[in-house]
Amino acid sequence: MSKTLNEIRKQIDSIDDQVHDLLMERAALVSSVVAAKKKDGMQIVQPSREARLMRRLLARHNSDLPKDTIVRIWRELIGSVQLMQTGYRAVVAADEHADLYWEMAKNYFGSAVPMNKVQGYQSAIASVRDDDASFAVLPWPALDDVSPWWANLLNRQEGEALSIVCALPYCNARFEKNYDNSRAVVISKIAFLPSDNDVSFFALELSRDTSRARAKEVAERIGLNVLGVYTATLSHNEDVRMHLLEVEGYHESGSDVCKNLMNEIGDVCYYCDVIGGYPVVPDVNDDKNSDA
Repeated sequence: MSKTLNEIRKQIDSIDDQVHDLLMERAALVSSVVAAKKKDGMQIVQPSREARLMRRLLARHNSDLPKDTIVRIWRELIGSVQLMQTGYRAVVAADEHADLYWEMAKNYFGSAVPMNKVQGYQSAIASVRDDDASFAVLPWPALDDVSPWWANLLNRQEGEALSIVCALPYCNARFEKNYDNSRAVVISKIAFLPSDNDVSFFALELSRDTSRARAKEVAERIGLNVLGVYTATLSHNEDVRMHLLEVEGYHESGSDVCKNLMNEIGDVCYYCDVIGGYPVVPDVNDDKNSDA
């Protein structure tokens, strides 16, 4: 015998109560984790751990409930408890795409994390460097640029280093469909840590006569899988050309790979280091209900 509408509604109410109880229990456990990390001096926010969580949940997901919704729910959970308890806040660099970056940021940090827009890329970077903000959302590196914002990340001094730690949009299919694959990055003073499936950014300073094709060729020769190359000139130094290599895999700042790459390029390479990267998160575009 089929259930009546009233019986179904009562069952839904019971499930809602169970979900609510579990959410409160989860929040309490996260609070304990945050307290333990603070006591031990550990990095509280770990995009790598969050990415592994999303991969695990999406791999086990088997429902008409859109995968995109699963991502949104858990990003809200993370932002509402972990980020909120740390007092973290985010800024978004305002340019012609500021509204898009703002929406991407809200979907990533959640609605509870304080956010505001600041004028210009340098102001956004300074907000993080001066500890006025914990994260800054900046546009994806341009293919060709003059004095790019990411040049500010080449200072790797301990305690002052800023790193790219995440890529946006975060698992969100509707952004890619509605905004022509627009992307952004999140920078922070927190460390870029491995998540078992990552992409790293190598920053290079080369002589102006050394092409990006040369930089890519040498990188691939030493075994790196280059996904993209972004080139920039410096307005204050026309003899130097900068390249940002987007490379598959996790690599650390100051690693032997950096030294090997620099040595292989030779005397025309004045600087080489990793300035962060991002964990790869599952693509939800294959979900037929992702924009429901």
